[in-house]
This record gives sequence, structure tokens and C-alpha cells, in this order.
Amino acid sequence: MFLSRLKIFVLVIVSITVVFFTTSQACADMFGFFNKQEFYLSAPVKGQLLDNEQPVANTKVMRSLTYGDEYVDETTTDEHGYFTFTEKTIKTGKPSNMFDNDSLVQHIYLENGTPEGIVLWYTLVSIHEKSDTLKELLAHLKCDISKEPQTYDIPIKEDTSHAFAIYTSCKL
Repeated sequence: MFLSRLKIFVLVIVSITVVFFTTSQACADMFGFFNKQEFYLSAPVKGQLLDNEQPVANTKVMRSLTYGDEYVDETTTDEHGYFTFTEKTIKTGKPSNMFDNDSLVQHIYLENGTPEGIVLWYTLVSIHEKSDTLKELLAHLKCDISKEPQTYDIPIKEDTSHAFAIYTSCKL
């Protein structure tokens, strides 16, 4: 009799343990808690910094990429005003999290003591993670700080029913 109760008790404990671990892993996967994957934040950036069409040398250019957390890089223009940033990817569980609705903010700027700095490029990316449209635009930036930034609605080649709103002092 005691042995029967012990077997039932062990069977119940094992069953509860199996159910708990399989369902919590399923929930974790479904909600994206442990499922980290590569997420593409930005294509490589190649640009030239100008002031009244003249190259601006030896100037620090910042790139801030915000997707939940903020990722900041900096580079310095060469003697002809050229600057580059490499492609940026991170490991994150956010894309597989069904509760995540964060968009990606791309911001390229010069520091001037204000939170936004002197804006060279600013856009909010909510769709098209590896957009050829953004890749092409970011590959040939000519940014003239003597010009006021403007907002452009650039059709997304991958989905022409949508557009990127880009606030920039760069020629597009």
C-alpha cells in the first residue's frame, strides 16, 4: 500500500515537472524571452560632410541606433570630409517577442551640446529590416551643414505602398 502511494506520488511529481518545463519553454519561445537572434540595425554608411559645398575635415560624426537600447558609434571625417560606419547588427530576443512593437531609430549627427545635435540623418524604421532602399541611400550621403534639414518621404522599393520619412541635411 505504501509502495503504491509512493509510486503515485512520484508519478504526479514527474508529470508536474514535465508539464511545467515544457510549457514554460513553449511560453518563453512564444513570447520571445530566450529566443535571441541577429537583428540588423543599419547598413554600412558612407558619406561626406560639407559646409557650403566645402569638405569639413577632422570632425566627429556620431551614429545612434535605438532599438530598445541605444547603440552609439563615432567616427571622424578625413581631410576630404568623408566618413564611414560599418554595418551594425545585434543579438536580441525583441523581434520574436510578440509584445515588442519598438521601431528602430537611425540618427546620424554632429554633437553640439543639444540632445539631437546637428542632424545629418534621422529616420524611424518600422518595417523592412534589410531595406535595399535604405542601403542605397546610406551608401552615398552628401551632407551639407549649411543647409537646413528637410523631411523627405522616400518610397520603399520593397513595398511601394509605404515610405520612409527621412529628416536630413543630406542630398537624397
